[in-house]
Amino acid sequence: MENNGLTAHTAPLYGRSATPPATGRRGPVAKRRYQEGLFKQENGHYYSFFYIDKAMPDGSTRSVFSRIKLGKVGAISELSARREHDRFRQQVNRERGSVPTAPKGETFKDVAATYMKDIAPQLSIATVRQRTSHLHAHLLPRFGAMALMAIDVPTLQRFVTELSGRVSRKSILNLLGTITVVLAYAKKCNIRVPEIPPRSLMLAGDRDGAEAVYFKQADVHRIVQLAREPYKTIFTLAAVTGLRAGELLGLTVADINFERMMVCPRKQADDRTRELRDLKTKKSRTPVPITQETATVLRSYLKNHWKDNPQGLLFPNRLGRPRKRVNVVKFGLRPILVKLGLPTRKAGMHAFRHGLGTALANAGVSPAIVQRTLRHTDIKTTLRFYVHADDATQREALAQIQPLQIVAITTA
Repeated sequence: MENNGLTAHTAPLYGRSATPPATGRRGPVAKRRYQEGLFKQENGHYYSFFYIDKAMPDGSTRSVFSRIKLGKVGAISELSARREHDRFRQQVNRERGSVPTAPKGETFKDVAATYMKDIAPQLSIATVRQRTSHLHAHLLPRFGAMALMAIDVPTLQRFVTELSGRVSRKSILNLLGTITVVLAYAKKCNIRVPEIPPRSLMLAGDRDGAEAVYFKQADVHRIVQLAREPYKTIFTLAAVTGLRAGELLGLTVADINFERMMVCPRKQADDRTRELRDLKTKKSRTPVPITQETATVLRSYLKNHWKDNPQGLLFPNRLGRPRKRVNVVKFGLRPILVKLGLPTRKAGMHAFRHGLGTALANAGVSPAIVQRTLRHTDIKTTLRFYVHADDATQREALAQIQPLQIVAITTA
């Protein structure tokens, strides 16, 4: 009996890779093992053979041995027929809820462990920490026991859809990035992995859509004026160099080169361990120039407020250890923002960095200089996330061209 290209049989399957047929009527079919099916050339045609769950008129389900016609020999190539066979195999197993059995050592958990053992030591500490968090929080609970070939586009799309609304779009992209690097390493190890075409997944935009918080230059001046030491110097240096919070709090006195008028970050403070660790990227090691005014502020701080400590930290806490950025925000920055009536939600040390990028762009500085100052590897990061336009800036820009437009309109 033919039905949409499927032919039901009661004969045994031409191989041992599919599930044996059911005998008699029964209820819902339990999830069975993964079918490879059988590809065969018969009577001048290419066919696929699978056991497919069929709904019976009485509402029960039976596993029926089915033949799927792929095409006529000569009309399509064997390679095209095998591709169709592979497509039907994925469809049949997906409908049955089956996933391929992973060979020993080839589950996602196994390959991820190998990746972290072989590749992680070559990465920055920040990258290792991020990928470790991704694996333990989301990826291993979901994909750990799965064979790599089961992590296909539909499986990833369901994963993305379930996460949407709970985590940001950027977090989802980062999780997919971790999956991608693990699969790429598996492929280098000659393990078969699914093909995930670029742009094959649909991701929603950020529901919040809010820009990152940044401090305008007028606000920076007011914040610095109200701050006490060492916060006054910390905020000043953050505003004029764009250093990240960890880099600022990891600076040592030796990192300040007054002869060359440079700040040379070499380490960053780790909030979790309270130790100094490597910087985020190689670009982060780029020395940052300072002006004579900034040098004067630093000299005054070193003379009047700095306390000697074993590591030579520029901004040590009372125990001579690196300060925690959360404490700098909690005790140094937030009380000032409240006093000035400025927003405190998501306003942290990074707002100084965003403010510097915006101020440089508004001053007409070349985007390349803004990128170099903020030490971004990719200029797209600088332009997309670190340059903001407020209403006042837009109004000033419009005021420069509108008189010309009005004259042109009135004389037309």
